[in-house]
Amino acid sequence: MTEPSDAFTELWNRLGRPFDVVATVSALTGLSSAVVGQLVGTVIATSPEAETLLDELPTTVRGLATSIHTHAERCIGQLRGPVLWSETMSARASSFGDPDLFVCSAPSRAYDIDENQVLVHALVQVRDAAKMATEGARERGYDDPQLRAARRNGNDAGRFLEHPSLARVSRGKPRPRAIKRTRTGKHHKAYDPALAVLERASSPVSAEDVRIWLDERTRAQQYALIGLVTRLERGGGRMPDFRVERGALFSGPVQYYHSRALGDRERMSGIVVGQLLIDVPDRLHDPSRARAEASLAARSGGRRTLVIMSEDDLDQALELAVEMARGAA
Repeated sequence: MTEPSDAFTELWNRLGRPFDVVATVSALTGLSSAVVGQLVGTVIATSPEAETLLDELPTTVRGLATSIHTHAERCIGQLRGPVLWSETMSARASSFGDPDLFVCSAPSRAYDIDENQVLVHALVQVRDAAKMATEGARERGYDDPQLRAARRNGNDAGRFLEHPSLARVSRGKPRPRAIKRTRTGKHHKAYDPALAVLERASSPVSAEDVRIWLDERTRAQQYALIGLVTRLERGGGRMPDFRVERGALFSGPVQYYHSRALGDRERMSGIVVGQLLIDVPDRLHDPSRARAEASLAARSGGRRTLVIMSEDDLDQALELAVEMARGAA
Protein backbone atom coordinates (compact mmCIF):
# COMPACT_ATOMS: atom_id res chain seq x y z
CA MET A 1 0.00 0.00 0.00
CA THR A 2 1.41 3.39 -0.94
CA GLU A 3 0.78 6.46 1.15
CA PRO A 4 0.47 10.05 -0.13
CA SER A 5 2.88 12.52 1.38
CA ASP A 6 0.09 14.76 2.68
CA ALA A 7 -1.48 12.16 5.05
CA PHE A 8 0.63 13.36 7.97
CA THR A 9 -0.11 17.00 7.14
CA GLU A 10 -3.83 16.22 7.26
CA LEU A 11 -3.41 14.50 10.61
CA TRP A 12 -1.36 17.42 11.97
CA ASN A 13 -4.08 19.86 10.91
CA ARG A 14 -6.67 17.73 12.70
CA LEU A 15 -4.95 18.04 16.09
CA GLY A 16 -6.96 20.01 18.64
CA ARG A 17 -5.21 23.26 19.60
CA PRO A 18 -3.57 24.08 21.87
CA PHE A 19 -1.91 20.75 22.63
CA ASP A 20 0.86 19.37 24.80
CA VAL A 21 3.75 19.34 22.32
CA VAL A 22 5.80 16.59 23.95
CA ALA A 23 2.87 14.21 24.54
CA THR A 24 1.42 14.82 21.08
CA VAL A 25 4.66 14.42 19.14
CA SER A 26 5.42 11.28 21.15
CA ALA A 27 2.02 9.83 20.19
CA LEU A 28 2.57 10.73 16.54
CA THR A 29 6.10 9.43 16.14
CA GLY A 30 6.49 6.67 18.70
CA LEU A 31 9.52 8.39 20.19
CA SER A 32 9.66 8.38 23.98
CA SER A 33 8.61 11.47 25.91
CA ALA A 34 12.20 11.84 27.13
CA VAL A 35 13.57 11.91 23.60
CA VAL A 36 10.88 14.29 22.33
CA GLY A 37 11.39 16.49 25.39
CA GLN A 38 15.09 16.72 24.63
CA LEU A 39 14.42 17.60 20.99
CA VAL A 40 11.75 20.19 21.81
CA GLY A 41 13.78 21.62 24.68
CA THR A 42 16.79 22.06 22.42
CA VAL A 43 14.68 23.82 19.79
CA ILE A 44 13.29 26.33 22.30
CA ALA A 45 16.49 26.95 24.27
CA THR A 46 18.66 27.51 21.18
CA SER A 47 16.06 29.29 19.04
CA PRO A 48 16.87 32.69 17.48
CA GLU A 49 14.12 34.13 19.70
CA ALA A 50 15.86 32.89 22.87
CA GLU A 51 19.23 34.17 21.67
CA THR A 52 17.79 37.62 20.96
CA LEU A 53 16.05 37.78 24.34
CA LEU A 54 19.23 36.92 26.25
CA ASP A 55 21.43 39.21 24.15
CA GLU A 56 19.17 42.18 24.88
CA LEU A 57 18.49 41.42 28.56
CA PRO A 58 21.36 43.53 29.96
CA THR A 59 19.82 46.58 28.29
CA THR A 60 16.24 45.56 29.08
CA VAL A 61 16.76 45.18 32.85
CA ARG A 62 18.15 48.72 33.05
CA GLY A 63 14.90 50.14 31.68
CA LEU A 64 12.20 47.84 33.07
CA ALA A 65 8.68 49.17 33.17
CA THR A 66 7.51 49.86 36.73
CA SER A 67 4.51 51.19 38.59
CA ILE A 68 4.43 53.29 41.73
CA HIS A 69 2.92 51.66 44.79
CA THR A 70 2.49 53.15 48.24
CA HIS A 71 2.92 51.39 51.53
CA ALA A 72 2.69 52.40 55.17
CA GLU A 73 6.13 53.11 56.62
CA ARG A 74 7.11 54.18 60.16
CA CYS A 75 9.26 57.32 60.01
CA ILE A 76 11.08 58.96 62.92
CA GLY A 77 12.14 62.56 62.52
CA GLN A 78 11.38 62.63 58.79
CA LEU A 79 8.46 62.36 56.37
CA ARG A 80 8.63 60.04 53.36
CA GLY A 81 5.15 60.85 52.13
CA PRO A 82 1.70 61.95 53.25
CA VAL A 83 1.10 61.30 56.92
CA LEU A 84 -1.44 58.61 57.77
CA TRP A 85 -2.77 60.24 60.95
CA SER A 86 -4.92 57.37 62.18
CA GLU A 87 -1.99 54.94 61.91
CA THR A 88 0.35 57.58 63.35
CA MET A 89 -1.76 58.10 66.49
CA SER A 90 -2.02 54.32 66.98
CA ALA A 91 1.74 53.96 66.59
CA ARG A 92 2.43 56.82 69.06
CA ALA A 93 0.03 55.31 71.59
CA SER A 94 2.06 52.12 71.58
CA SER A 95 5.41 53.97 71.79
CA PHE A 96 4.87 56.29 74.77
CA GLY A 97 3.59 59.19 72.63
CA ASP A 98 6.82 59.88 70.72
CA PRO A 99 6.04 63.17 68.87
CA ASP A 100 8.71 62.44 66.24
CA LEU A 101 7.04 59.22 65.13
CA PHE A 102 4.92 59.31 62.01
CA VAL A 103 3.39 56.66 59.76
CA CYS A 104 3.68 57.82 56.16
CA SER A 105 2.30 56.62 52.85
CA ALA A 106 5.69 56.03 51.22
CA PRO A 107 6.01 55.52 47.46
CA SER A 108 8.07 52.66 46.01
CA ARG A 109 8.77 51.18 42.61
CA ALA A 110 6.86 47.96 41.88
CA TYR A 111 8.28 45.52 39.32
CA ASP A 112 5.61 42.83 39.61
CA ILE A 113 3.53 44.15 36.71
CA ASP A 114 2.22 42.62 33.49
CA GLU A 115 5.22 43.44 31.30
CA ASN A 116 7.74 42.01 33.73
CA GLN A 117 5.61 38.93 34.35
CA VAL A 118 5.76 38.29 30.61
CA LEU A 119 9.52 38.80 30.61
CA VAL A 120 10.05 36.49 33.58
CA HIS A 121 7.82 33.79 32.08
CA ALA A 122 9.86 33.93 28.85
CA LEU A 123 13.07 33.45 30.85
CA VAL A 124 11.48 30.53 32.72
CA GLN A 125 10.58 28.96 29.38
CA VAL A 126 14.19 29.17 28.19
CA ARG A 127 15.58 27.90 31.51
CA ASP A 128 13.16 24.95 31.68
CA ALA A 129 13.64 24.10 28.00
CA ALA A 130 17.40 23.95 28.53
CA LYS A 131 16.91 21.67 31.51
CA MET A 132 14.63 19.43 29.45
CA ALA A 133 17.21 19.35 26.64
CA THR A 134 20.18 18.44 28.81
CA GLU A 135 18.67 16.25 31.51
CA GLY A 136 19.67 12.66 30.97
CA ALA A 137 22.17 13.51 28.22
CA ARG A 138 24.97 11.01 28.21
CA GLU A 139 28.51 12.10 28.89
CA ARG A 140 29.40 12.27 25.22
CA GLY A 141 26.39 14.57 24.72
CA TYR A 142 28.22 17.29 26.64
CA ASP A 143 30.36 17.81 23.54
CA ASP A 144 27.36 18.35 21.30
CA PRO A 145 27.29 22.00 20.15
CA GLN A 146 23.49 22.21 20.38
CA LEU A 147 23.40 20.86 23.91
CA ARG A 148 26.23 23.17 24.97
CA ALA A 149 24.32 26.14 23.54
CA ALA A 150 21.12 25.02 25.29
CA ARG A 151 22.95 24.65 28.60
CA ARG A 152 24.60 28.07 28.25
CA ASN A 153 21.31 29.79 27.44
CA GLY A 154 19.55 28.02 30.30
CA ASN A 155 22.22 29.15 32.75
CA ASP A 156 22.01 32.73 31.47
CA ALA A 157 18.22 32.73 31.79
CA GLY A 158 18.51 31.41 35.35
CA ARG A 159 20.94 34.16 36.31
CA PHE A 160 18.71 36.88 34.89
CA LEU A 161 15.78 35.48 36.90
CA GLU A 162 17.81 36.15 40.05
CA HIS A 163 18.33 39.83 39.16
CA PRO A 164 17.10 41.99 42.07
CA SER A 165 14.51 43.70 39.87
CA LEU A 166 13.05 40.39 38.68
CA ALA A 167 13.51 38.14 41.69
CA ARG A 168 10.12 39.03 43.20
CA VAL A 169 8.13 39.12 39.97
CA SER A 170 5.41 36.45 39.77
CA ARG A 171 6.52 33.25 38.04
CA GLY A 172 3.09 32.06 36.93
CA LYS A 173 1.83 31.97 33.36
CA PRO A 174 0.74 35.48 32.33
CA ARG A 175 -2.94 36.04 31.68
CA PRO A 176 -4.04 36.82 28.10
CA ARG A 177 -4.77 40.36 29.26
CA ALA A 178 -1.15 40.73 30.42
CA ILE A 179 0.10 39.51 27.05
CA LYS A 180 -2.13 41.99 25.23
CA ARG A 181 -1.10 44.87 27.48
CA THR A 182 2.58 44.06 26.97
CA ARG A 183 2.17 43.86 23.21
CA THR A 184 0.36 47.19 22.96
CA GLY A 185 1.97 49.15 25.82
CA LYS A 186 4.36 52.03 25.41
CA HIS A 187 7.31 49.80 26.41
CA HIS A 188 6.43 47.07 23.91
CA LYS A 189 9.69 47.32 21.95
CA ALA A 190 11.71 46.34 25.01
CA TYR A 191 9.45 43.33 25.63
CA ASP A 192 8.99 42.15 22.03
CA PRO A 193 11.81 39.55 22.38
CA ALA A 194 10.04 38.04 25.41
CA LEU A 195 6.76 37.85 23.49
CA ALA A 196 8.59 36.17 20.60
CA VAL A 197 9.99 33.52 22.96
CA LEU A 198 6.53 32.78 24.35
CA GLU A 199 5.14 32.46 20.84
CA ARG A 200 7.95 30.09 19.87
CA ALA A 201 7.53 28.05 23.05
CA SER A 202 3.81 27.62 22.36
CA SER A 203 4.57 26.13 18.95
CA PRO A 204 8.21 25.00 18.94
CA VAL A 205 7.99 22.47 16.11
CA SER A 206 6.21 22.51 12.78
CA ALA A 207 4.66 19.68 10.83
CA GLU A 208 7.79 19.54 8.67
CA ASP A 209 10.00 19.21 11.75
CA VAL A 210 7.97 16.27 13.04
CA ARG A 211 7.67 14.61 9.63
CA ILE A 212 11.43 13.99 9.65
CA TRP A 213 11.01 11.79 12.75
CA LEU A 214 8.47 9.45 11.12
CA ASP A 215 9.57 6.05 9.86
CA GLU A 216 8.01 4.40 6.83
CA ARG A 217 5.66 2.18 8.80
CA THR A 218 4.39 5.10 10.88
CA ARG A 219 3.63 7.04 7.70
CA ALA A 220 1.70 4.03 6.39
CA GLN A 221 -0.26 3.76 9.66
CA GLN A 222 -1.18 7.43 9.52
CA TYR A 223 -2.27 7.11 5.91
CA ALA A 224 -4.59 4.29 6.95
CA LEU A 225 -5.81 6.40 9.89
CA ILE A 226 -6.66 9.40 7.72
CA GLY A 227 -8.18 7.14 5.08
CA LEU A 228 -10.50 5.65 7.67
CA VAL A 229 -11.45 9.04 9.15
CA THR A 230 -12.30 10.52 5.75
CA ARG A 231 -14.46 7.49 4.97
CA LEU A 232 -16.31 7.93 8.27
CA GLU A 233 -17.01 11.54 7.30
CA ARG A 234 -18.62 10.67 3.99
CA GLY A 235 -21.98 10.38 5.70
CA GLY A 236 -21.77 14.05 6.64
CA GLY A 237 -20.16 15.97 9.45
CA ARG A 238 -16.54 16.25 10.51
CA MET A 239 -14.91 14.02 13.07
CA PRO A 240 -13.69 15.76 16.27
CA ASP A 241 -10.12 17.00 16.30
CA PHE A 242 -7.60 14.49 17.61
CA ARG A 243 -6.53 14.81 21.24
CA VAL A 244 -3.91 12.91 23.22
CA GLU A 245 -4.84 10.73 26.17
CA ARG A 246 -2.64 8.09 27.82
CA GLY A 247 -0.16 8.21 24.95
CA ALA A 248 -2.77 7.64 22.20
CA LEU A 249 -4.64 9.86 19.73
CA PHE A 250 -8.43 9.96 20.05
CA SER A 251 -11.10 11.29 17.67
CA GLY A 252 -14.65 10.16 18.36
CA PRO A 253 -14.72 6.35 18.08
CA VAL A 254 -11.25 6.24 16.48
CA GLN A 255 -8.06 5.70 18.48
CA TYR A 256 -4.47 5.47 17.28
CA TYR A 257 -1.86 3.67 19.37
CA HIS A 258 1.65 3.88 17.97
CA SER A 259 3.71 0.71 18.20
CA ARG A 260 6.90 1.85 19.91
CA ALA A 261 8.35 -1.66 20.02
CA LEU A 262 7.36 -4.01 17.23
CA GLY A 263 7.11 -7.57 18.44
CA ASP A 264 5.91 -6.52 21.89
CA ARG A 265 2.80 -8.69 22.14
CA GLU A 266 1.94 -7.41 25.59
CA ARG A 267 1.03 -3.95 24.30
CA MET A 268 -1.82 -3.24 21.92
CA SER A 269 -1.01 -0.98 18.98
CA GLY A 270 -2.69 0.08 15.77
CA ILE A 271 -5.99 1.82 14.95
CA VAL A 272 -9.05 0.99 17.03
CA VAL A 273 -12.59 1.67 15.79
CA GLY A 274 -15.08 0.52 18.40
CA GLN A 275 -14.05 -3.11 19.00
CA LEU A 276 -12.16 -3.50 15.73
CA LEU A 277 -8.35 -3.30 15.62
CA ILE A 278 -6.76 -2.56 12.27
CA ASP A 279 -3.14 -1.96 11.35
CA VAL A 280 -0.63 -2.20 8.55
CA PRO A 281 1.70 -5.24 8.57
CA ASP A 282 4.60 -5.26 11.02
CA ARG A 283 6.83 -5.99 8.06
CA LEU A 284 5.48 -3.36 5.73
CA HIS A 285 6.51 -4.99 2.45
CA ASP A 286 5.86 -8.60 3.48
CA PRO A 287 3.24 -9.99 1.04
CA SER A 288 2.02 -12.66 3.48
CA ARG A 289 -1.38 -11.62 4.80
CA ALA A 290 -1.58 -14.68 7.05
CA ARG A 291 1.65 -13.74 8.80
CA ALA A 292 0.47 -10.12 9.25
CA GLU A 293 -2.93 -11.24 10.58
CA ALA A 294 -1.32 -13.60 13.10
CA SER A 295 0.97 -10.86 14.39
CA LEU A 296 -1.90 -8.39 14.71
CA ALA A 297 -4.17 -10.90 16.46
CA ALA A 298 -1.43 -11.62 19.03
CA ARG A 299 -1.54 -8.04 20.33
CA SER A 300 -5.28 -7.40 19.83
CA GLY A 301 -6.39 -7.96 23.41
CA GLY A 302 -9.26 -10.11 22.17
CA ARG A 303 -10.54 -7.62 19.61
CA ARG A 304 -11.48 -8.56 16.11
CA THR A 305 -8.69 -7.62 13.69
CA LEU A 306 -8.12 -6.67 10.08
CA VAL A 307 -4.80 -6.01 8.35
CA ILE A 308 -4.67 -3.04 5.96
CA MET A 309 -2.71 -3.83 2.82
CA SER A 310 -4.75 -1.98 0.20
CA GLU A 311 -7.44 0.66 -0.29
CA ASP A 312 -10.02 -2.14 -0.47
CA ASP A 313 -9.03 -3.18 3.05
CA LEU A 314 -9.89 0.30 4.31
CA ASP A 315 -13.36 0.05 2.76
CA GLN A 316 -13.78 -3.40 4.31
CA ALA A 317 -12.61 -2.08 7.70
CA LEU A 318 -15.24 0.66 7.63
CA GLU A 319 -18.00 -1.79 6.71
CA LEU A 320 -16.91 -4.22 9.42
CA ALA A 321 -16.68 -1.48 12.09
CA VAL A 322 -20.18 -0.23 11.23
CA GLU A 323 -21.55 -3.78 11.25
CA MET A 324 -20.00 -4.47 14.67
CA ALA A 325 -21.35 -1.21 16.07
CA ARG A 326 -24.86 -2.03 14.88
CA GLY A 327 -24.61 -5.51 16.34
CA ALA A 328 -23.55 -4.13 19.70
CA ALA A 329 -26.39 -1.55 19.77
